[in-house]
Amino acid sequence: MKLLKFYAEWCKPCITLSKMLEEFSSVPVENINVDTNQEFVNLYTIRNIPTLILIDDEGKELYKHTGLITLTELKSKIDAIKGD
Repeated sequence: MKLLKFYAEWCKPCITLSKMLEEFSSVPVENINVDTNQEFVNLYTIRNIPTLILIDDEGKELYKHTGLITLTELKSKIDAIKGD
């Protein structure tokens, strides 16, 4: 399981989310810049940023959130999906 973070360097909410996720250790985070990774943007139908997508080991989407989210809320969502 891993968390895909779709962002852009010019996006203020993305910068805020990136700083928050520096402390996050529930699952690995993969950063995907929407300006340089259009194939992933299309694959996951990203319309707004920041967007977080939790995927399983086969790449199946388990959870998707667009916009800012607290670390507590994100951890709670992931724990519920994991069954913790």
